Amino acid sequence: MKRFANILLPASACFAASLCIIFFASAQSLPKLTLDSASNRLVNINWPYTNSGFAFQEATNLKTAVWQSSPLTPVFSSNSATFSVLAVATNSSKFFRLAQPVDLRGIYIYSSDVSSLSTNDAQTLTTALGVPGVDGLVLVISWQALEPTNQIYHWTNLDLWMNQAVALGKKVDLAIIAGNDTPTWLFAATTNGGAGATQLTFTISPHEGATSNCIPDDIAPSWDTNFLASWKNMLNVLSSHLKNTGTYSNLTLLRLTGINRTTDELRLPAETAQTTGLDCVSNAPAIWQAAGYTPSNLLTGWSNILSSFQNYFPDKSFSVAIIPNNAFPAIDDNGQIITNNIPDADQPLLALAAQELPGRLVVQFNFLMTSTTASVSVPQSVQAYGTLAAYQSNNYFGSTNGGAACGGNAASPVACADDTYLAELQEGIYPLAPTNSLRSQYIEVFPTNVIAFTNATWQAHLELIGDP
Repeated sequence: MKRFANILLPASACFAASLCIIFFASAQSLPKLTLDSASNRLVNINWPYTNSGFAFQEATNLKTAVWQSSPLTPVFSSNSATFSVLAVATNSSKFFRLAQPVDLRGIYIYSSDVSSLSTNDAQTLTTALGVPGVDGLVLVISWQALEPTNQIYHWTNLDLWMNQAVALGKKVDLAIIAGNDTPTWLFAATTNGGAGATQLTFTISPHEGATSNCIPDDIAPSWDTNFLASWKNMLNVLSSHLKNTGTYSNLTLLRLTGINRTTDELRLPAETAQTTGLDCVSNAPAIWQAAGYTPSNLLTGWSNILSSFQNYFPDKSFSVAIIPNNAFPAIDDNGQIITNNIPDADQPLLALAAQELPGRLVVQFNFLMTSTTASVSVPQSVQAYGTLAAYQSNNYFGSTNGGAACGGNAASPVACADDTYLAELQEGIYPLAPTNSLRSQYIEVFPTNVIAFTNATWQAHLELIGDP
């Protein structure tokens, strides 16, 4: 539900040719807009960063106001932590405001791929959604399960969990995973019902080999035009389906996926047998070199994916889960391996997403641990791009569906108690400490933990939805 209070600035806040601002205050800290004269016919409209998403809107009158998304694109300044747009003063009146998209805040249950849940797992997820303090569901489903045959869709699992979340009044973050959940038809020839995308075959190991597990991963290059066309078509059909079933309006946000490895995180295979200590792991950089990988090609693919999400979900917020280190092969734009001073491969991707989605982009990191400071990469993104923040707890007990640990490591996790679990969630709620005004929008958690630690869940919920 959008929240705003109607307050018209006095006439002195109007500039030449009746260019005026309406500002709307809310419990989630939508800021006041201010005007500065940039030139004779240009006005700078600006506002400070807060812990709130926003939509910059305009109208031509107030008596019968029809507010629409403004074609003016807000630009974020990391130096002043402000957004701004330049408006041209004309002889016609124009009014501007910030509107608030749906409130993202709260505790979200991470479902794992709903197409492969056992009966017991589905029951556990249902029980967890009913725990007081649970605000939303991260509804995860693989592309392979959603579209097992080219342009033939299986909606049963998606609809089941969408409807259940709606019936329970929960927010929904929808994550369609590609990576090793890419459907096999994508690589088949068009004459055999496929899309003709290039197939790259990797063997990877989670946590840089710490689990000693080796997993096959068949994916297409993110810039492959056949992959991009198929991904775009899937999002188009998905959007239409949600509208036809009446659940589109219940969709809170979507995970920006398509460039994945084995999870919904923004990453590609980048490891080798040497970096993991496992002979079964493929030489990912060499495979990428042969396929023509460059940061520019990666950015081209990402740009196309962003456009597809925006085209078919123009009024939604989005989240992207980042891996701060070694998320992409260390290859330069000449196709050469980088051995020293490896640049941050996330930076151009996040910069572009923030530019395209001002006020609607959440950057999150899928790891929290008790007594360990939350990844600084998330608040660094806030500072650099004006994005919103979020985290997910660790899933060290994931192999037994036990969810998060509160100590140890992936090989030797330590179980949580109610107090240590709350402390873990608070590391993410207050990524720069409770004394700083920055708050995460949400924390993603796992069903088993929520059921076991109801007091911690409720307290974390209260701390997330309260004002800074």
